Amino acid sequence: MKLLNSDALLDILVRHGKLTAEQRQFITLEKGKQRQKLLRQAQRDKTADKVDPDLVDIIVSLQMLTGGKGEVLDEETIMRTVSAELGIPFKKLEPLDLDMDIVTKTIPRNFAIRQLILPVGMQDGVLEVAVYHPDCDQVMQDIEQANQVQVKPCISTKSDIQRIITEFFGFQKSISAAEDQFGIVSGQSVSVDIGNLERYVKISSAKEITSSDQHIKTAVNHIFNYALDQRASDIHIEPKRSTTQVRFRIDGALHTIYKLPKAVHSAITSRIKFLARMDIAEKRRPQDGRIKIGVKGEKDVEIRVSTVPVSFGEKIVMRILDPDVIFQDINELGFSRRDLSVYDSFMNAPHGIVLVTGPTGSGKSTTLYSTLKKIATPEKNLVTVEDPVEMVYEEFNQISVQPLIDVTFSTILRNILRQDPDIIMIGEIRDHDTAAHAVQAAMTGHLVFSTLHTNDAVSSIIRLMDLGLQPFMIASTLLGCMAQRLVRKICPDCRTTFQIEAKELLRMGFASGGTGPVTLSKGEGCRNCRGTGYRGRCGIFEIFPLSAEIKKMIAAGQSSEEMRRVAIREGMTTLREDAWNKVRTGITTLEEAIRVTSE
Repeated sequence: MKLLNSDALLDILVRHGKLTAEQRQFITLEKGKQRQKLLRQAQRDKTADKVDPDLVDIIVSLQMLTGGKGEVLDEETIMRTVSAELGIPFKKLEPLDLDMDIVTKTIPRNFAIRQLILPVGMQDGVLEVAVYHPDCDQVMQDIEQANQVQVKPCISTKSDIQRIITEFFGFQKSISAAEDQFGIVSGQSVSVDIGNLERYVKISSAKEITSSDQHIKTAVNHIFNYALDQRASDIHIEPKRSTTQVRFRIDGALHTIYKLPKAVHSAITSRIKFLARMDIAEKRRPQDGRIKIGVKGEKDVEIRVSTVPVSFGEKIVMRILDPDVIFQDINELGFSRRDLSVYDSFMNAPHGIVLVTGPTGSGKSTTLYSTLKKIATPEKNLVTVEDPVEMVYEEFNQISVQPLIDVTFSTILRNILRQDPDIIMIGEIRDHDTAAHAVQAAMTGHLVFSTLHTNDAVSSIIRLMDLGLQPFMIASTLLGCMAQRLVRKICPDCRTTFQIEAKELLRMGFASGGTGPVTLSKGEGCRNCRGTGYRGRCGIFEIFPLSAEIKKMIAAGQSSEEMRRVAIREGMTTLREDAWNKVRTGITTLEEAIRVTSE
Protein backbone atom coordinates (compact mmCIF):
# COMPACT_ATOMS: atom_id res chain seq x y z
CA MET A 1 0.00 0.00 0.00
CA LYS A 2 1.29 3.46 -0.89
CA LEU A 3 2.30 5.77 1.97
CA LEU A 4 -0.33 8.43 1.15
CA ASN A 5 -3.13 5.87 1.53
CA SER A 6 -1.94 4.18 4.72
CA ASP A 7 -2.07 4.78 8.45
CA ALA A 8 1.66 5.58 8.28
CA LEU A 9 0.64 9.01 6.90
CA LEU A 10 -1.51 9.64 10.01
CA ASP A 11 1.46 8.64 12.22
CA ILE A 12 3.71 11.17 10.42
CA LEU A 13 1.12 13.97 10.86
CA VAL A 14 0.70 13.17 14.58
CA ARG A 15 4.48 13.02 15.06
CA HIS A 16 4.91 16.49 13.49
CA GLY A 17 2.08 18.00 15.54
CA LYS A 18 -0.28 18.46 12.59
CA LEU A 19 -2.91 16.11 14.06
CA THR A 20 -3.86 15.26 17.64
CA ALA A 21 -4.43 11.65 18.75
CA GLU A 22 -8.21 12.38 18.88
CA GLN A 23 -8.18 13.73 15.31
CA ARG A 24 -6.26 10.64 14.13
CA GLN A 25 -8.85 8.36 15.71
CA PHE A 26 -11.72 10.36 14.14
CA ILE A 27 -10.13 10.09 10.65
CA THR A 28 -9.64 6.32 11.06
CA LEU A 29 -13.35 5.89 11.91
CA GLU A 30 -14.70 8.28 9.25
CA LYS A 31 -12.39 7.67 6.26
CA GLY A 32 -14.58 4.97 4.59
CA LYS A 33 -17.74 7.08 4.78
CA GLN A 34 -15.92 10.25 3.64
CA ARG A 35 -14.35 8.45 0.67
CA GLN A 36 -17.80 7.36 -0.59
CA LYS A 37 -19.03 10.94 -0.18
CA LEU A 38 -16.09 12.28 -2.27
CA LEU A 39 -16.72 9.65 -4.99
CA ARG A 40 -20.42 10.64 -5.25
CA GLN A 41 -19.43 14.31 -5.44
CA ALA A 42 -16.90 13.54 -8.21
CA GLN A 43 -19.62 11.75 -10.22
CA ARG A 44 -21.97 14.73 -9.79
CA ASP A 45 -19.23 17.17 -10.89
CA LYS A 46 -18.27 14.83 -13.77
CA THR A 47 -14.68 14.59 -12.51
CA ALA A 48 -14.89 10.87 -11.70
CA ASP A 49 -12.27 10.12 -14.39
CA LYS A 50 -9.69 11.81 -12.17
CA VAL A 51 -7.65 9.86 -9.59
CA ASP A 52 -9.70 8.15 -6.84
CA PRO A 53 -9.69 10.02 -3.52
CA ASP A 54 -6.88 8.92 -1.20
CA LEU A 55 -6.20 9.57 2.49
CA VAL A 56 -4.79 13.06 1.75
CA ASP A 57 -8.03 14.04 -0.05
CA ILE A 58 -10.09 12.65 2.85
CA ILE A 59 -8.10 14.61 5.49
CA VAL A 60 -8.34 17.82 3.44
CA SER A 61 -12.11 17.39 2.91
CA LEU A 62 -12.68 17.04 6.67
CA GLN A 63 -11.26 20.57 7.15
CA MET A 64 -9.52 19.84 10.43
CA LEU A 65 -7.52 22.45 12.33
CA THR A 66 -3.75 21.88 12.46
CA GLY A 67 -2.94 20.35 15.84
CA GLY A 68 -6.54 20.99 16.92
CA LYS A 69 -6.12 24.77 17.16
CA GLY A 70 -4.18 26.19 14.19
CA GLU A 71 -5.26 26.92 10.63
CA VAL A 72 -7.20 24.43 8.48
CA LEU A 73 -4.96 21.49 7.50
CA ASP A 74 -4.57 21.76 3.71
CA GLU A 75 -2.96 19.62 1.01
CA GLU A 76 0.24 21.68 0.88
CA THR A 77 0.80 21.46 4.67
CA ILE A 78 0.35 17.67 4.55
CA MET A 79 2.81 17.26 1.64
CA ARG A 80 5.36 19.60 3.25
CA THR A 81 5.17 17.45 6.41
CA VAL A 82 5.73 14.25 4.37
CA SER A 83 8.65 16.01 2.65
CA ALA A 84 10.23 16.94 6.01
CA GLU A 85 9.75 13.37 7.35
CA LEU A 86 11.33 11.65 4.34
CA GLY A 87 14.04 14.26 3.65
CA ILE A 88 12.86 14.78 0.04
CA PRO A 89 12.65 18.51 -0.85
CA PHE A 90 9.19 20.04 -1.39
CA LYS A 91 8.61 22.14 -4.53
CA LYS A 92 5.71 24.52 -5.10
CA LEU A 93 5.07 24.38 -8.86
CA GLU A 94 5.04 27.87 -10.39
CA PRO A 95 4.08 27.78 -14.11
CA LEU A 96 6.30 30.78 -14.96
CA ASP A 97 9.41 28.90 -13.74
CA LEU A 98 8.83 25.75 -15.82
CA ASP A 99 10.23 24.95 -19.27
CA MET A 100 7.41 23.69 -21.50
CA ASP A 101 9.72 21.42 -23.53
CA ILE A 102 11.08 19.65 -20.43
CA VAL A 103 7.57 19.24 -18.95
CA THR A 104 5.91 17.92 -22.11
CA LYS A 105 8.65 16.13 -24.07
CA THR A 106 10.38 14.03 -21.40
CA ILE A 107 7.60 11.54 -20.54
CA PRO A 108 4.23 10.69 -22.18
CA ARG A 109 1.14 12.53 -20.93
CA ASN A 110 -0.78 9.36 -19.95
CA PHE A 111 2.21 8.12 -17.93
CA ALA A 112 2.40 11.50 -16.13
CA ILE A 113 -1.34 11.42 -15.32
CA ARG A 114 -1.31 7.77 -14.16
CA GLN A 115 1.76 8.09 -11.93
CA LEU A 116 1.13 11.75 -10.89
CA ILE A 117 4.67 12.81 -11.77
CA LEU A 118 6.02 15.78 -13.73
CA PRO A 119 9.54 16.63 -15.02
CA VAL A 120 10.13 20.20 -13.85
CA GLY A 121 13.75 21.10 -14.63
CA MET A 122 17.18 20.01 -15.83
CA GLN A 123 20.32 21.18 -14.05
CA ASP A 124 23.89 19.89 -14.57
CA GLY A 125 22.55 16.83 -16.41
CA VAL A 126 20.19 15.90 -13.55
CA LEU A 127 16.44 15.81 -14.30
CA GLU A 128 14.28 17.08 -11.42
CA VAL A 129 10.93 15.29 -11.24
CA ALA A 130 8.01 16.43 -9.08
CA VAL A 131 6.23 13.40 -7.56
CA TYR A 132 3.05 13.06 -5.55
CA HIS A 133 3.72 9.54 -4.25
CA PRO A 134 7.14 9.60 -2.55
CA ASP A 135 7.45 5.79 -2.71
CA CYS A 136 7.91 5.54 -6.49
CA ASP A 137 11.50 4.27 -6.88
CA GLN A 138 10.58 1.93 -9.74
CA VAL A 139 8.97 4.79 -11.72
CA MET A 140 12.11 6.93 -11.21
CA GLN A 141 14.28 4.07 -12.54
CA ASP A 142 12.02 3.74 -15.61
CA ILE A 143 12.42 7.48 -16.36
CA GLU A 144 16.22 7.23 -15.88
CA GLN A 145 16.45 4.32 -18.33
CA ALA A 146 14.13 5.88 -20.93
CA ASN A 147 15.91 9.26 -20.95
CA GLN A 148 19.45 8.14 -20.02
CA VAL A 149 19.73 10.84 -17.36
CA GLN A 150 20.09 10.91 -13.60
CA VAL A 151 16.77 11.70 -11.86
CA LYS A 152 16.23 13.63 -8.62
CA PRO A 153 12.73 13.60 -7.05
CA CYS A 154 10.97 16.43 -5.24
CA ILE A 155 7.52 16.32 -3.61
CA SER A 156 4.57 18.42 -4.85
CA THR A 157 0.83 18.49 -4.27
CA LYS A 158 -1.53 16.42 -6.40
CA SER A 159 -3.58 19.48 -7.43
CA ASP A 160 -0.46 21.37 -8.64
CA ILE A 161 0.78 18.39 -10.68
CA GLN A 162 -2.67 17.81 -12.24
CA ARG A 163 -3.09 21.51 -13.06
CA ILE A 164 0.32 21.77 -14.79
CA ILE A 165 -0.29 18.51 -16.73
CA THR A 166 -3.64 19.84 -17.97
CA GLU A 167 -2.34 23.31 -18.88
CA PHE A 168 1.06 22.43 -20.34
CA PHE A 169 0.20 19.20 -22.19
CA GLY A 170 -3.07 20.71 -23.47
CA PHE A 171 -1.33 23.84 -24.78
CA GLN A 172 1.62 21.90 -26.22
CA LYS A 173 -0.76 19.48 -27.98
CA SER A 174 -2.65 22.40 -29.60
CA ILE A 175 0.59 24.12 -30.69
CA SER A 176 2.13 20.89 -32.05
CA ALA A 177 -1.04 20.01 -33.98
CA ALA A 178 -1.20 23.54 -35.40
CA GLU A 179 2.50 23.41 -36.30
CA ASP A 180 1.93 20.13 -38.16
CA GLN A 181 -1.05 21.64 -39.97
CA PHE A 182 0.51 24.96 -40.96
CA GLY A 183 4.19 24.06 -41.14
CA ILE A 184 3.99 20.89 -43.25
CA VAL A 185 2.29 20.26 -46.58
CA SER A 186 2.25 16.85 -48.30
CA GLY A 187 4.89 15.55 -45.92
CA GLN A 188 7.34 18.34 -46.77
CA SER A 189 8.31 21.24 -44.60
CA VAL A 190 7.26 24.58 -46.05
CA SER A 191 9.44 27.67 -45.73
CA VAL A 192 7.92 29.95 -43.15
CA ASP A 193 7.01 33.54 -44.00
CA ILE A 194 9.13 35.26 -41.35
CA GLY A 195 7.97 38.80 -41.73
CA ASN A 196 7.75 42.04 -43.62
CA LEU A 197 11.45 42.81 -44.06
CA GLU A 198 12.57 39.26 -44.87
CA ARG A 199 10.29 37.09 -47.00
CA TYR A 200 11.01 33.62 -48.35
CA VAL A 201 9.41 32.48 -51.60
CA LYS A 202 7.15 29.43 -51.10
CA ILE A 203 7.26 27.02 -54.03
CA SER A 204 4.51 24.63 -52.92
CA SER A 205 0.98 25.85 -52.19
CA ALA A 206 0.53 26.07 -48.43
CA LYS A 207 -2.79 25.46 -46.75
CA GLU A 208 -4.72 28.63 -46.04
CA ILE A 209 -4.51 29.48 -42.38
CA THR A 210 -7.99 29.98 -40.98
CA SER A 211 -8.96 31.66 -37.75
CA SER A 212 -11.46 28.90 -37.03
CA ASP A 213 -8.97 26.05 -36.54
CA GLN A 214 -9.74 24.22 -33.28
CA HIS A 215 -6.09 23.81 -32.19
CA ILE A 216 -5.42 27.52 -32.57
CA LYS A 217 -8.67 28.40 -30.77
CA THR A 218 -7.59 26.26 -27.83
CA ALA A 219 -4.08 27.78 -27.76
CA VAL A 220 -5.39 31.39 -27.85
CA ASN A 221 -7.97 30.63 -25.13
CA HIS A 222 -5.19 29.16 -22.99
CA ILE A 223 -3.07 32.32 -23.42
CA PHE A 224 -6.03 34.50 -22.32
CA ASN A 225 -6.87 32.32 -19.31
CA TYR A 226 -3.26 32.11 -18.24
CA ALA A 227 -2.80 35.90 -18.50
CA LEU A 228 -5.87 36.52 -16.31
CA ASP A 229 -4.71 33.86 -13.85
CA GLN A 230 -1.32 35.61 -13.52
CA ARG A 231 -2.90 39.12 -13.12
CA ALA A 232 -1.18 40.33 -16.31
CA SER A 233 -1.99 43.83 -17.59
CA ASP A 234 -0.65 43.26 -21.15
CA ILE A 235 0.03 40.33 -23.48
CA HIS A 236 2.80 40.74 -26.11
CA ILE A 237 2.96 38.28 -29.04
CA GLU A 238 6.24 39.04 -30.81
CA PRO A 239 7.50 37.35 -34.00
CA LYS A 240 11.24 36.59 -34.09
CA ARG A 241 13.31 35.04 -36.90
CA SER A 242 12.59 31.38 -35.99
CA THR A 243 10.18 31.55 -33.02
CA THR A 244 7.26 33.55 -31.66
CA GLN A 245 7.69 34.95 -28.16
CA VAL A 246 4.76 35.43 -25.77
CA ARG A 247 5.36 37.85 -22.89
CA PHE A 248 3.09 39.08 -20.07
CA ARG A 249 3.43 42.37 -18.23
CA ILE A 250 2.83 41.63 -14.54
CA ASP A 251 3.05 44.48 -11.99
CA GLY A 252 4.79 46.67 -14.55
CA ALA A 253 7.53 44.19 -15.57
CA LEU A 254 7.56 41.93 -18.67
CA HIS A 255 8.02 38.16 -18.19
CA THR A 256 8.70 35.73 -21.06
CA ILE A 257 6.05 33.00 -20.88
CA TYR A 258 6.35 30.89 -24.05
CA LYS A 259 8.56 30.49 -27.10
CA LEU A 260 6.34 29.03 -29.82
CA PRO A 261 7.25 27.61 -33.26
CA LYS A 262 7.21 30.32 -35.95
CA ALA A 263 4.87 28.20 -38.12
CA VAL A 264 1.88 28.96 -35.85
CA HIS A 265 2.45 32.73 -35.64
CA SER A 266 0.21 33.67 -38.59
CA ALA A 267 -2.56 31.38 -37.33
CA ILE A 268 -2.47 32.87 -33.82
CA THR A 269 -2.46 36.46 -35.12
CA SER A 270 -5.30 35.63 -37.54
CA ARG A 271 -7.37 34.15 -34.71
CA ILE A 272 -6.85 37.20 -32.47
CA LYS A 273 -7.57 39.62 -35.35
CA PHE A 274 -10.74 37.66 -36.16
CA LEU A 275 -11.91 37.95 -32.53
CA ALA A 276 -11.09 41.68 -32.53
CA ARG A 277 -12.99 42.25 -35.82
CA MET A 278 -9.90 43.42 -37.67
CA ASP A 279 -9.06 42.88 -41.35
CA ILE A 280 -7.27 39.50 -41.34
CA ALA A 281 -5.89 40.03 -44.87
CA GLU A 282 -4.27 43.41 -44.03
CA LYS A 283 -0.80 42.70 -42.62
CA ARG A 284 1.10 45.85 -43.61
CA ARG A 285 -0.86 48.50 -41.70
CA PRO A 286 -1.26 48.93 -37.94
CA GLN A 287 -4.79 48.07 -36.74
CA ASP A 288 -6.76 48.49 -33.50
CA GLY A 289 -9.62 46.43 -32.16
CA ARG A 290 -11.16 45.08 -28.99
CA ILE A 291 -12.35 41.75 -27.63
CA LYS A 292 -14.79 41.16 -24.77
CA ILE A 293 -14.42 37.81 -23.04
CA GLY A 294 -16.44 36.22 -20.25
CA VAL A 295 -14.39 34.66 -17.44
CA LYS A 296 -15.89 31.51 -15.87
CA GLY A 297 -19.30 33.14 -15.67
CA GLU A 298 -18.06 35.74 -13.16
CA LYS A 299 -17.29 38.93 -15.08
CA ASP A 300 -16.57 40.33 -18.53
CA VAL A 301 -13.02 41.44 -19.30
CA GLU A 302 -12.25 43.92 -22.10
CA ILE A 303 -9.10 43.34 -24.16
CA ARG A 304 -7.79 46.17 -26.33
CA VAL A 305 -5.84 44.80 -29.29
CA SER A 306 -3.17 46.62 -31.30
CA THR A 307 -1.25 45.12 -34.23
CA VAL A 308 1.79 46.65 -35.88
CA PRO A 309 4.10 45.27 -38.63
CA VAL A 310 7.66 44.64 -37.35
CA SER A 311 10.73 43.01 -38.94
CA PHE A 312 9.56 39.40 -38.70
CA GLY A 313 5.77 39.71 -39.01
CA GLU A 314 2.91 41.29 -37.12
CA LYS A 315 3.39 42.06 -33.45
CA ILE A 316 0.23 42.03 -31.31
CA VAL A 317 -0.08 43.80 -27.97
CA MET A 318 -3.25 43.23 -25.96
CA ARG A 319 -4.11 45.46 -23.00
CA ILE A 320 -6.27 43.57 -20.48
CA LEU A 321 -8.85 45.87 -18.91
CA ASP A 322 -10.14 44.03 -15.86
CA PRO A 323 -13.12 45.83 -14.25
CA ASP A 324 -11.75 44.91 -10.81
CA VAL A 325 -8.59 46.91 -11.64
CA ILE A 326 -10.12 49.79 -13.65
CA PHE A 327 -12.96 50.51 -11.19
CA GLN A 328 -11.56 50.82 -7.68
CA ASP A 329 -12.66 52.48 -4.48
CA ILE A 330 -11.12 56.00 -4.45
CA ASN A 331 -9.97 55.34 -0.86
CA GLU A 332 -7.95 52.30 -2.04
CA LEU A 333 -5.92 54.10 -4.74
CA GLY A 334 -3.24 55.31 -2.31
CA PHE A 335 -4.23 58.94 -1.50
CA SER A 336 -2.96 60.48 1.74
CA ARG A 337 -5.60 62.08 3.99
CA ARG A 338 -4.79 65.61 2.76
CA ASP A 339 -4.74 64.58 -0.93
CA LEU A 340 -8.02 62.69 -0.58
CA SER A 341 -9.82 65.71 0.91
CA VAL A 342 -8.49 67.96 -1.90
CA TYR A 343 -9.51 65.45 -4.60
CA ASP A 344 -12.90 65.03 -2.93
CA SER A 345 -13.44 68.80 -3.24
CA PHE A 346 -12.71 68.51 -6.99
CA MET A 347 -15.24 65.67 -7.42
CA ASN A 348 -17.98 67.60 -5.63
CA ALA A 349 -17.38 70.93 -7.41
CA PRO A 350 -20.33 72.20 -9.50
CA HIS A 351 -18.13 73.18 -12.49
CA GLY A 352 -14.50 73.62 -13.54
CA ILE A 353 -11.64 71.57 -15.02
CA VAL A 354 -9.69 68.84 -13.19
CA LEU A 355 -6.49 67.63 -14.89
CA VAL A 356 -4.79 64.28 -14.19
CA THR A 357 -1.24 64.12 -15.56
CA GLY A 358 1.47 61.51 -15.90
CA PRO A 359 3.19 59.31 -18.52
CA THR A 360 1.59 56.27 -20.21
CA GLY A 361 1.02 53.46 -17.71
CA SER A 362 0.88 55.69 -14.64
CA GLY A 363 -2.71 54.73 -13.74
CA LYS A 364 -4.53 57.82 -15.07
CA SER A 365 -7.34 55.73 -16.62
CA THR A 366 -7.92 53.85 -13.35
CA THR A 367 -8.09 57.11 -11.39
CA LEU A 368 -10.51 58.73 -13.84
CA TYR A 369 -12.79 55.69 -14.24
CA SER A 370 -12.89 55.14 -10.46
CA THR A 371 -13.72 58.85 -10.01
CA LEU A 372 -16.48 58.81 -12.63
CA LYS A 373 -18.01 55.64 -11.20
CA LYS A 374 -18.20 57.28 -7.78
CA ILE A 375 -19.87 60.48 -9.02
CA ALA A 376 -22.12 58.86 -11.68
CA THR A 377 -25.67 58.93 -10.31
CA PRO A 378 -29.07 58.69 -12.03
CA GLU A 379 -29.48 62.47 -11.52
CA LYS A 380 -26.39 63.29 -13.58
CA ASN A 381 -25.66 62.98 -17.30
CA LEU A 382 -22.06 61.83 -17.65
CA VAL A 383 -20.45 61.88 -21.12
CA THR A 384 -16.94 60.68 -22.02
CA VAL A 385 -14.92 61.21 -25.22
CA GLU A 386 -12.10 58.68 -25.48
CA ASP A 387 -9.52 57.46 -27.98
CA PRO A 388 -10.40 54.61 -27.87
CA VAL A 389 -13.04 53.78 -25.22
CA GLU A 390 -11.00 51.89 -22.60
CA MET A 391 -13.76 50.07 -20.73
CA VAL A 392 -17.39 49.99 -21.83
CA TYR A 393 -19.56 50.89 -18.83
CA GLU A 394 -23.30 51.33 -19.22
CA GLU A 395 -23.72 54.14 -16.66
CA PHE A 396 -21.54 56.45 -18.81
CA ASN A 397 -22.39 57.77 -22.28
CA GLN A 398 -19.14 56.92 -24.04
CA ILE A 399 -18.09 58.33 -27.41
CA SER A 400 -15.11 56.92 -29.30
CA VAL A 401 -12.91 59.26 -31.35
CA GLN A 402 -12.87 58.31 -35.06
CA PRO A 403 -10.59 60.65 -37.04
CA LEU A 404 -11.45 59.00 -40.40
CA ILE A 405 -15.00 60.38 -40.19
CA ASP A 406 -13.91 63.62 -38.49
CA VAL A 407 -15.06 62.64 -34.99
CA THR A 408 -12.13 64.13 -33.03
CA PHE A 409 -11.84 65.47 -29.48
CA SER A 410 -12.33 69.04 -30.68
CA THR A 411 -15.20 68.39 -33.16
CA ILE A 412 -17.27 66.19 -30.85
CA LEU A 413 -16.99 68.66 -27.94
CA ARG A 414 -19.10 71.16 -29.91
CA ASN A 415 -21.90 68.61 -30.12
CA ILE A 416 -21.58 67.36 -26.55
CA LEU A 417 -22.67 70.70 -25.09
CA ARG A 418 -26.01 70.24 -26.90
CA GLN A 419 -26.43 66.86 -25.17
CA ASP A 420 -27.19 68.49 -21.79
CA PRO A 421 -24.21 67.00 -19.91
CA ASP A 422 -23.42 67.57 -16.22
CA ILE A 423 -19.98 65.92 -16.20
CA ILE A 424 -17.65 65.55 -19.21
CA MET A 425 -14.53 63.39 -19.38
CA ILE A 426 -12.14 64.15 -22.26
CA GLY A 427 -9.61 61.36 -22.84
CA GLU A 428 -6.73 63.78 -23.50
CA ILE A 429 -6.18 67.47 -24.22
CA ARG A 430 -3.80 67.42 -27.20
CA ASP A 431 -4.33 70.67 -29.06
CA HIS A 432 -5.63 74.24 -28.79
CA ASP A 433 -9.13 73.41 -30.08
CA THR A 434 -9.70 70.65 -27.50
CA ALA A 435 -8.34 72.86 -24.70
CA ALA A 436 -10.53 75.81 -25.79
CA HIS A 437 -13.65 73.63 -25.89
CA ALA A 438 -12.84 72.17 -22.45
CA VAL A 439 -12.57 75.71 -21.03
CA GLN A 440 -15.79 76.68 -22.80
CA ALA A 441 -17.59 73.70 -21.22
CA ALA A 442 -16.26 74.60 -17.74
CA MET A 443 -17.31 78.24 -18.16
CA THR A 444 -20.84 77.19 -19.07
CA GLY A 445 -21.31 75.26 -15.82
CA HIS A 446 -19.95 71.77 -16.50
CA LEU A 447 -17.46 69.68 -14.50
CA VAL A 448 -14.70 68.54 -16.88
CA PHE A 449 -12.10 65.82 -16.23
CA SER A 450 -9.19 65.29 -18.60
CA THR A 451 -5.57 64.14 -18.87
CA LEU A 452 -2.36 65.86 -20.00
CA HIS A 453 1.13 64.49 -20.59
CA THR A 454 3.33 66.51 -18.22
CA ASN A 455 5.93 65.49 -15.64
CA ASP A 456 4.39 67.19 -12.60
CA ALA A 457 1.14 68.84 -11.56
CA VAL A 458 2.23 72.50 -11.77
CA SER A 459 3.73 72.07 -15.28
CA SER A 460 0.21 71.42 -16.63
CA ILE A 461 -0.59 75.15 -16.25
CA ILE A 462 2.39 76.05 -18.48
CA ARG A 463 1.35 73.29 -20.93
CA LEU A 464 -2.15 74.81 -21.26
CA MET A 465 -0.51 78.20 -22.00
CA ASP A 466 1.68 76.50 -24.64
CA LEU A 467 -1.51 75.20 -26.27
CA GLY A 468 -2.62 78.82 -26.65
CA LEU A 469 -5.04 79.34 -23.74
CA GLN A 470 -5.19 82.82 -22.19
CA PRO A 471 -3.88 82.90 -18.57
CA PHE A 472 -7.09 84.52 -17.25
CA MET A 473 -9.18 81.68 -18.79
CA ILE A 474 -6.99 79.04 -17.09
CA ALA A 475 -7.21 80.87 -13.75
CA SER A 476 -11.00 81.17 -13.93
CA THR A 477 -11.82 77.56 -14.95
CA LEU A 478 -9.08 75.25 -13.58
CA LEU A 479 -10.00 73.68 -10.22
CA GLY A 480 -6.68 71.91 -9.76
CA CYS A 481 -4.16 69.44 -11.15
CA MET A 482 -2.86 66.08 -10.08
CA ALA A 483 0.26 64.21 -11.20
CA GLN A 484 0.55 60.50 -10.48
CA ARG A 485 2.83 57.48 -10.89
CA LEU A 486 2.53 53.79 -10.00
CA VAL A 487 4.87 52.06 -7.53
CA ARG A 488 5.00 48.32 -6.89
CA LYS A 489 3.86 47.24 -3.43
CA ILE A 490 6.01 45.02 -1.21
CA CYS A 491 4.81 41.39 -1.23
CA PRO A 492 3.12 40.75 2.15
CA ASP A 493 4.28 37.10 2.20
CA CYS A 494 8.04 37.78 2.12
CA ARG A 495 8.23 41.24 3.72
CA THR A 496 11.36 41.81 5.82
CA THR A 497 12.96 44.86 7.46
CA PHE A 498 16.44 46.33 7.23
CA GLN A 499 18.23 49.41 8.56
CA ILE A 500 19.80 52.28 6.64
CA GLU A 501 21.64 55.36 7.92
CA ALA A 502 19.82 58.71 7.79
CA LYS A 503 22.90 60.26 6.10
CA GLU A 504 22.65 57.73 3.26
CA LEU A 505 18.94 58.54 2.83
CA LEU A 506 19.67 62.27 2.73
CA ARG A 507 22.26 61.68 0.01
CA MET A 508 19.51 59.99 -2.04
CA GLY A 509 17.19 62.95 -1.48
CA PHE A 510 14.97 61.58 1.30
CA ALA A 511 14.85 63.50 4.58
CA SER A 512 14.22 61.09 7.46
CA GLY A 513 14.06 63.86 10.10
CA GLY A 514 16.62 62.14 12.36
CA THR A 515 20.31 61.25 12.53
CA GLY A 516 20.46 57.54 13.47
CA PRO A 517 19.59 54.39 11.52
CA VAL A 518 16.10 54.18 9.93
CA THR A 519 14.17 50.89 9.68
CA LEU A 520 12.59 50.27 6.24
CA SER A 521 10.89 47.28 4.53
CA LYS A 522 11.60 45.22 1.42
CA GLY A 523 10.47 41.91 -0.11
CA GLU A 524 12.93 39.01 -0.13
CA GLY A 525 11.19 37.24 -3.02
CA CYS A 526 8.92 34.19 -2.71
CA ARG A 527 6.75 31.92 -4.87
CA ASN A 528 3.72 34.21 -4.47
CA CYS A 529 5.56 37.19 -6.03
CA ARG A 530 7.65 35.11 -8.51
CA GLY A 531 10.82 36.03 -6.64
CA THR A 532 10.45 39.78 -7.33
CA GLY A 533 9.60 40.88 -3.77
CA TYR A 534 6.61 42.88 -5.11
CA ARG A 535 2.92 42.10 -5.54
CA GLY A 536 0.36 44.62 -6.79
CA ARG A 537 0.76 48.36 -7.34
CA CYS A 538 -0.51 51.59 -5.81
CA GLY A 539 -0.43 55.25 -6.82
CA ILE A 540 1.75 58.12 -5.60
CA PHE A 541 0.24 61.55 -6.07
CA GLU A 542 1.08 65.24 -6.30
CA ILE A 543 -2.13 67.25 -6.10
CA PHE A 544 -2.92 70.93 -5.64
CA PRO A 545 -6.00 73.13 -5.87
CA LEU A 546 -5.77 76.56 -7.51
CA SER A 547 -5.59 78.98 -4.59
CA ALA A 548 -6.19 82.76 -4.92
CA GLU A 549 -2.42 83.37 -4.86
CA ILE A 550 -1.68 80.84 -7.64
CA LYS A 551 -4.48 82.34 -9.77
CA LYS A 552 -2.79 85.75 -9.43
CA MET A 553 0.56 84.20 -10.40
CA ILE A 554 -1.02 82.60 -13.53
CA ALA A 555 -2.55 85.92 -14.57
CA ALA A 556 0.84 87.61 -13.99
CA GLY A 557 2.56 84.96 -16.17
CA GLN A 558 5.00 83.76 -13.49
CA SER A 559 7.19 80.68 -13.97
CA SER A 560 6.16 77.15 -13.00
CA GLU A 561 9.04 76.99 -10.47
CA GLU A 562 7.66 79.97 -8.54
CA MET A 563 4.14 78.50 -8.65
CA ARG A 564 5.53 75.14 -7.46
CA ARG A 565 7.19 76.81 -4.45
CA VAL A 566 3.90 78.49 -3.48
CA ALA A 567 1.93 75.23 -3.95
CA ILE A 568 4.39 73.38 -1.63
CA ARG A 569 4.13 76.21 0.92
CA GLU A 570 0.33 75.86 0.78
CA GLY A 571 0.56 72.14 1.61
CA MET A 572 1.13 70.26 -1.67
CA THR A 573 2.95 66.94 -1.19
CA THR A 574 5.37 66.35 -4.08
CA LEU A 575 5.60 62.99 -5.86
CA ARG A 576 8.93 62.37 -4.13
CA GLU A 577 7.52 63.16 -0.67
CA ASP A 578 4.47 60.96 -1.24
CA ALA A 579 6.74 58.12 -2.42
CA TRP A 580 8.91 58.58 0.71
CA ASN A 581 5.81 58.47 2.93
CA LYS A 582 4.87 55.12 1.33
CA VAL A 583 8.43 53.84 1.85
CA ARG A 584 8.33 54.83 5.54
CA THR A 585 4.97 53.12 6.10
CA GLY A 586 6.25 49.90 4.47
CA ILE A 587 4.01 50.01 1.37
CA THR A 588 6.85 50.18 -1.17
CA THR A 589 10.66 50.12 -1.30
CA LEU A 590 13.34 52.78 -1.53
CA GLU A 591 14.34 51.47 -4.99
CA GLU A 592 10.78 51.92 -6.31
CA ALA A 593 10.58 55.48 -4.89
CA ILE A 594 13.87 56.38 -6.62
CA ARG A 595 12.83 54.66 -9.89
CA VAL A 596 9.56 56.56 -10.34
CA THR A 597 10.69 59.96 -9.02
CA SER A 598 14.22 60.10 -10.41
CA GLU A 599 13.44 63.10 -12.63
